[in-house]
Amino acid sequence: MDPVETGLACGSDTAHMNIFGYNPFKFYRGRGSFESIGSGIPMDNTEIAFKCNFAHMNPETRVVEKRRVDREFPKWGLPLIDVLNGMEVPGYPKHHITVVHATEHRCGVKLSGPNLTD
Repeated sequence: MDPVETGLACGSDTAHMNIFGYNPFKFYRGRGSFESIGSGIPMDNTEIAFKCNFAHMNPETRVVEKRRVDREFPKWGLPLIDVLNGMEVPGYPKHHITVVHATEHRCGVKLSGPNLTD
C-alpha cells in the first residue's frame, strides 16, 4: 500500500495525514508538532514545534558520537528537561520554550512568542 503517492516512501506522520484526508503536500510542516502534541504539549498555529533527540557528544571533539543516549537518561535527562522547560529565549523576552519528555531519549519542544509563523 502506498498511503500518500505511488513509489513515495513516507513516514507514519504523512501516511496518517493522508489516510485521514489531509494532503501532506499542502499541510505537512514537519514532525515537530506530532512529537510535541504527542508528549502532551498543547499547540496552536502561532507556535513552532521541534522533535528533540538527546545524544552523546564527545566533549573534546564536540562531535556527536551516539545519536541516542543510554539507559541512564532518566537520571540526568529528566532534570535537564525541567531546567529547559519555561526558559526565555535570550534576547527575546517575549519568547519562551516548553519542553516535555516524550519517550526514551525524545522530547517535544515548543517555541512560543509573537511573530513566529506566517
